[in-house]
Amino acid sequence: MRWLRLYSKIANKFIVYLIFLSVIPLLILGISSYHISQSTLQAEAQRYTLQLLRDQRDYLALQLEQVEALIANISGVEAILEAISVAGAASDTYTQLATQAHIGYILNNYLNLKGLVSIDIFSVNGNHYHVGDTLDVSQVDATTVQRIFQAAIPSDRLVLWTGVERNVNLNSSEKQVLTAAKVLWRVNRKTLDREPIALLLASYSINNLYDQFHRIDLGENAYLQVIDQHNRLIYHPDRTLIGTLSNPSSWRARLDEDWSLTATINGEPYTISHVAVPQNGWYLESFIPDRTLAAGAAPIQRVTALILLVCFGMVALVATLYSRHVVKPVQAVIDGFKRLRDERLDLNTRLVVNSQDEIGELTRWFNLFMENLQAQRTAEQALRESEERYSLAVRGANDGLWDWDLRRQQLYLSPRFKEMLGYTENDLGNDPIEWLSRIHPADRCHMQDALTAHLDRHAPYFECEHRLLHKDQHYFWVLSRGLAVRDGNDSPYRMAGSSTDIDRRKQSEEQLRHQALHDTLTGLPNRTAFIDYLRQAIERHKRFSDRMYAVLFLDLDHFKLINDTQGHSAGDALLIAVTQCLRRNIRAIDTLARLGGDEFVLLLEDLNDVRDALQTADRLLGVLALPRVLQEQQTITISASIGITLGSPAYETPEQLLRDADIAMYRAKALGKARYELFDIGMRDQIMRQLMLETELKRALEVSEFRLWYQPIVSMISEEIHGFEALLRWQHPERGLLAPGEFMATLENTGLIVPLGLWILEEACRQLADWRRCYPSAASLKISVNLSARQFQHALFVQRATAILADTGLPASALAIEVTETALIKDTEDAAAMLKQLRNLGFEIHMDDFGTGYSSLSYLDTFQVDAIKIDRSFVSRITASHEPPGLIKTLVALAKEMRIQTIAEGIETAEQWDCLKAQGCHYGQGYYLSRPLAPPAAEALLQAMLGLEPGQIE
Repeated sequence: MRWLRLYSKIANKFIVYLIFLSVIPLLILGISSYHISQSTLQAEAQRYTLQLLRDQRDYLALQLEQVEALIANISGVEAILEAISVAGAASDTYTQLATQAHIGYILNNYLNLKGLVSIDIFSVNGNHYHVGDTLDVSQVDATTVQRIFQAAIPSDRLVLWTGVERNVNLNSSEKQVLTAAKVLWRVNRKTLDREPIALLLASYSINNLYDQFHRIDLGENAYLQVIDQHNRLIYHPDRTLIGTLSNPSSWRARLDEDWSLTATINGEPYTISHVAVPQNGWYLESFIPDRTLAAGAAPIQRVTALILLVCFGMVALVATLYSRHVVKPVQAVIDGFKRLRDERLDLNTRLVVNSQDEIGELTRWFNLFMENLQAQRTAEQALRESEERYSLAVRGANDGLWDWDLRRQQLYLSPRFKEMLGYTENDLGNDPIEWLSRIHPADRCHMQDALTAHLDRHAPYFECEHRLLHKDQHYFWVLSRGLAVRDGNDSPYRMAGSSTDIDRRKQSEEQLRHQALHDTLTGLPNRTAFIDYLRQAIERHKRFSDRMYAVLFLDLDHFKLINDTQGHSAGDALLIAVTQCLRRNIRAIDTLARLGGDEFVLLLEDLNDVRDALQTADRLLGVLALPRVLQEQQTITISASIGITLGSPAYETPEQLLRDADIAMYRAKALGKARYELFDIGMRDQIMRQLMLETELKRALEVSEFRLWYQPIVSMISEEIHGFEALLRWQHPERGLLAPGEFMATLENTGLIVPLGLWILEEACRQLADWRRCYPSAASLKISVNLSARQFQHALFVQRATAILADTGLPASALAIEVTETALIKDTEDAAAMLKQLRNLGFEIHMDDFGTGYSSLSYLDTFQVDAIKIDRSFVSRITASHEPPGLIKTLVALAKEMRIQTIAEGIETAEQWDCLKAQGCHYGQGYYLSRPLAPPAAEALLQAMLGLEPGQIE
């Protein structure tokens, strides 16, 4: 009853009403505002963090694409593939060192990419080519190399990213790197199958990525990490954790999607955002503590608490003073409302309550009204500030926003979007057709398919790269992304998203694509691009076979000579001039490409018959043969050899067409150059025979099928054996004994002459040492060994020759080195250096076949020749009249004048012997004296000269 009496009083009622109508709603409002603000901040943080991670993912993807483009460039450099193949075939250290330097020079041009630590090529033959932050490659992690090689061979990716790896070069300052791998392939000329020849590794600096990601500030106690496909940390703020395994967590069930969620880590709630890198299975994650996000809502919490405290204080004050104030409070209320109406009232104004009756209650309500108004204005100000922060975030992202009402077909475009199109905010309407009409016609179908796929739930979100028409009528690239909102029937009624200007990125991608498919010197398509064109041509002609097509393989003649004599700049200028000449003399529908070096290929389509291809080849030979002026007014005349292959249903791959055109081109070179040859199946058979011969020669060297025969060299004064010339023979298991004419050219071309030449030198010295030891009276006996042009390039030949003499106990004067004029012309500088070393050691130098080549007399002085050998072609002209040709007289007289001995080859008759002896020739050899003999027969001839019985030794 007491409570009822208290409640019946107006003051008490006013107090009760005041509490229920002001304090409690204000408390609810404050709590609700706090939770709404906190949720809003958390949602905004998730969206902002996801966008930040996506931007970082795109930037990371761009860096990886640059490395991949660099690898594609290197793998397309024919000089590298050829050098690796040559190094694999060669067994000498000099060739390997030269290849190492050549490949290193090429790879060094690609080291300017920021963050690139090193480039390594590991051939299957065990050779290692390296450029990078250190030249010391003495310690290589072979296990890691082999593991990456095994993973890269079956991979169908252009470039395989293996994530965080230990640096294969253990001497590098970068101990952990991101490794990109690609297997280099070649076509086996025996089986025509593709086989791996090397592994190309590009090592990218983790420290470079660390510097990039470490600049990102997500707030207090928040951090970001990047993880590879093996769950290893690529980036973490703690450097010591990089390369270690990331802690497995349940929220990573959807690694290939972008998402944000809240989870508890070590007892503390975090907001976790996840963005996947779909190209290689990596992903980026951010971790932001909820207390960091909650710090943004702390001012609202403090204001709410303050308002509640003030409210309680005002209620107590009104209850105390209500009974003492009636008129003045009413007037104050009236005046307050008037001033509020006239906007002259400060929102912080509060009336004093002097009574507890209805007047006091009115005063309190006035005060309450002012408080609510102030709270409302404060909330509005906070909302405006939030909107401004959101607006700043949107403008900072530099994206255009759009909101599409699918039911009313109205489209909102943000000011930034209109600015991207070149318009002001009021220039464009809200009709979606106006936006869609600005999409490039070539992109509309792709755009419509992407929209339909998302609206029909075939895609989780809408994403499409397309071009938009700018106000100044040029198109630029944008990336549009959006998400549809659905009603209770799962029908989309609204769709919102953003569009990002990616025009610069697309231009960079197009530039990289062009560089990967075109030759940097001439601007022509490279091998990769041409093979793609040729593959398309093959497919077209499978469908439409009424027209003919052909491939012309063009190789410049003597281009290396121009490069060596005029310099590489002149060679480059010549290649550019040849490119321009070829372009002017082919049709617009023809495709011209440069495969590398001085090799060009031409795809001719829409031909009537084979005569069109032959006429084109003939015309190109004619225009290329014209003199042309290059840099520094140098006039150069050049020719070319062309191989032609006609397209047919038998060709299924571009490589087959190029192979046969290449065969025909080499046939044209073999027939004299400056001509063209049309491929026929016989050429391929010839190549196969050549390959078989190369294989048999390699096997012959391995199983010791080569033999040395000896032809005596007889003194024309004493008519005694002065020495022997060691002549090579091949004891073929099926074809019998073969002379050098059947295989010597192949030995030269394959480089087998280098190891075989050392065997010839060792075997000849061993045989001479045996004869000298068995027949002391023949201690002055000499032996001659031929030296080929290829052996001049063997840096260790002199050292090996000296070692052989030391092993056999022979003096250097017992050995004569025979060289031809042709060998000297091919490599004059190397030949002069090597022959000078040999002569200084005591070796004799004989010039073989003198007078049949260029016959430069300066060679006799330059190379300090001890003897010249008169070729059999001159000796054979001596007839029964005993009158020698004038050239023989000249050669013998010249040799006497220069104190050089003469040796006549190919003496087959007594008349030739007598005539040469009469002219003063010193020595002779030929069938008249003796045919080349096997070692036992040669020894028997030596015994006969010494007057010994067969088998008798001194």
